[in-house]
Amino acid sequence: MEGLILFAVSLLSLGAIYTILCLALNLEAGTGPLWDLGIVSFFGVGAYAYTLVTAPPAAAYQGYILGLGLPMWMGLVAAGLAGAIVAWLIGLPTLRLKREYFLITTLAFAEAIRQIYVNEEWLTNGVAGIYGIAQPFKQAVASANYGYLLLAIFLVGLTVVALLVHRLTASAFGRTLKALRENEPLAMTAGIDPRRYSMTVFVIAGLFSGIAGAFYIWYATLIVPTLFTSDITFFIWTAVIIGGLGSMRGALLGGFIFILLHDLLRFVQVSADAAVALTSLRTAFIGVVLVLILRFRPNGLFPEKPVKNLLPDMLKEASNA
Repeated sequence: MEGLILFAVSLLSLGAIYTILCLALNLEAGTGPLWDLGIVSFFGVGAYAYTLVTAPPAAAYQGYILGLGLPMWMGLVAAGLAGAIVAWLIGLPTLRLKREYFLITTLAFAEAIRQIYVNEEWLTNGVAGIYGIAQPFKQAVASANYGYLLLAIFLVGLTVVALLVHRLTASAFGRTLKALRENEPLAMTAGIDPRRYSMTVFVIAGLFSGIAGAFYIWYATLIVPTLFTSDITFFIWTAVIIGGLGSMRGALLGGFIFILLHDLLRFVQVSADAAVALTSLRTAFIGVVLVLILRFRPNGLFPEKPVKNLLPDMLKEASNA
């Protein structure tokens, strides 16, 4: 029973990290007009920035030259800033594009950045990665209880991000993003600069995703390039769609629901031979659930509340902001 509780705590911890990514994606793609397929870029950059800032200097057998050994709080700040800066750099060329071209380009940038993790051994130690990364407040509690403390830290971080996203969404800035999402040409006639607001929300999403990357390092205690494939982006998109795109409640619950669905089959008791086949069925199981949700709940389990006849008012507020 104790093992099951610890497993549930681990799932909740991972769910909290994914939920921060869901909130970031929902802010730019649900509240705002940016359908981003490269959110894993900021996630990975934040994770590597945290690692290189806080890790001790590399040993003789390790290929990377960095490892500043700075305090964890500085690593957390570096992770957020790295995610925001990379978002700004990617946004400079990509935000000139629209719709499917923006999707494809952000996906391409995500893969290009992953190749940097793989090939630039002097910076990242390549495919060998970096192991044994220290966790915060490790000595404060007994090892058996540390999972609970880590979960509490993640939930506090998730709460802070959720409050900030809610504040942004409810502000004039959030209403401006919704105006751009609903009708960009009409919003432009009210004097709204789409590029300016899109860049701002893109950078904010990068900031939150970078912080989530640092949390992920605390969870995993290691970093290798295979942790930051495009699968993460598709997982987060699936979670947001399951919860309800554009819905704050959907983004909050979508990450936890996705983790539960993804690992639900772990509770099925099968033989060792069948376990391999069962593991490969997890993605298919999530796909079936997603199809059913799109069929019977096309706006997600917790859809965004409909906004009727408010676009002129939003445009008026946005133009005065």
